[in-house]
Formats: sequence, C-alpha cells, structure tokens
Amino acid sequence: MGLTSATLSAQASSKYVSLSNDWYVRTKKSMYLDIYQKHGKKYKPLLIKKGTLLVAIPSYKWHQDKVTAAFRFGAIHYSKLKNLRFPGDEDIPLTKANFKPVTLKAPIRSTILRPGIGFEKDKDSNFSTPAFYLTLDNYIQYYSKAAMDKYAPGGDIIVNTGNEDDAYKPTASAKMTKTTVKGTTTTVQYRTPIKGIPGKKIGAHKYQIKIKSLRTEGHYNDTDPNDFDRWSGYWNNYTVNGKPYFSGFMDGDGDE
Repeated sequence: MGLTSATLSAQASSKYVSLSNDWYVRTKKSMYLDIYQKHGKKYKPLLIKKGTLLVAIPSYKWHQDKVTAAFRFGAIHYSKLKNLRFPGDEDIPLTKANFKPVTLKAPIRSTILRPGIGFEKDKDSNFSTPAFYLTLDNYIQYYSKAAMDKYAPGGDIIVNTGNEDDAYKPTASAKMTKTTVKGTTTTVQYRTPIKGIPGKKIGAHKYQIKIKSLRTEGHYNDTDPNDFDRWSGYWNNYTVNGKPYFSGFMDGDGDE
C-alpha cells in the first residue's frame, strides 16, 4: 500500500516536540546531549539525568522532515554554569520519545529586573544599572552597578539561554526557599538578605519579595545630536515590594 509524501511528512513531524514561545523541555530518560562539565583541567561529557529541565534551541530541518536542537541549562547559578561548555551541536533530534515541553510555573525566572522607571544614561554615557534575576535552579542572583558596568554597559546582558559566555559572576546570591505565583504577582522567599534588593524580613532567616508585572511598557529614543550612537530601547514595568523596577534592552546604531 503506497503512502504519499504528505503522509510521510506528517508521520515524521508527529515524532517531534512542538515548541511555541517557551523553549523549555524536560528529559524523559538519561542521555548525553553534547554538554561538557569541567573535571580538573579537562571537560568531560555530562550525563543528563531523567527529568532535567533544559532550554531547547531548535533548528527546523523541514527538508529532512525532522526537528533538531541544541540544549542548554538556561539561567542557572553562576557556580554551576561556569564549569560547563556547550559546543553548539544543533543536530540532536527533539523527539517526543526523549523530551516533553514544559511551561515554567514562575515565568518571571531569568527576567533581568532593574530598579527605576526605565533606561537612562549615566555620567559615563552607560545604561547599566544594578540588576537581579531568579535562576532556574532557585537562586536570586544580584549584580551591583559596578558589576553591570563591567558586563553590560550598554544594558544588553542576556542570561536566558545559559551559554558559557553568559556566566556572569554575581555580586551576591541567595537560595530561594519558596516561590508562588498569583495573577501577575510572583512571591519569592529566601534565607539571606541581599543589599540592593528591597526584601522584607518576615521571620528568622526568612525574607520575601513580591514581583508584580504592571503590564505596561516604556521606550527610549536618543535625540542627542552630539551622540554618535543612536540608542533606542524598550522595557516592561514591574514593582518589587512596591518599588519601581523594569526589564528590557537597549540597542545602539553607530553613525560614525
């Protein structure tokens, strides 16, 4: 009995995970995924355990009727990420037999939050500000203004894919003990206070922040005629324990 090419294509595509806006998956079994961990001075293949949360970066090979991907750990704690390497293999089949798509219960994770109402230039013409974000492995990572001046003076720090180049050493970090989401508010409890984050003490060795999305946006357009770089940017507005915060990116287009 003959099968049409369309039927074969449908059968092939049904084998693969379909990802929408979320690139997160969990492994259904232990396997190697071209991720290496440092042992002494060398890097060795890391066995990824069943149930591990990963970021899948898909490469759609429609002409081959298959979907392949490269895999990362995403925004995990610096102490772990700094010992990992990802050669960038995008030829690992993203099959339903090996992976299942997941949606984060706290989607605010890996969102870089900065104090204030939007990007502004400092005296050195930088857009860097203090910042913090929640990691996928339950840490708050905080970066001072000096750290952000070093890592991302243009305000373009990226952490969500978790490449080794994105292993920025935090100024301070704290272990998260509980995270809940209700509507547009994410409540995080943690043990150790961090200077620079407006945490509220709610008990012995227990602090809390409430991150609320205001569902509003802001924009920046550089109109300085003496500035060779024409900067533009956007951000989303939040509050952290009632104080204004924002999350977004800047982009510079040099005219030199």
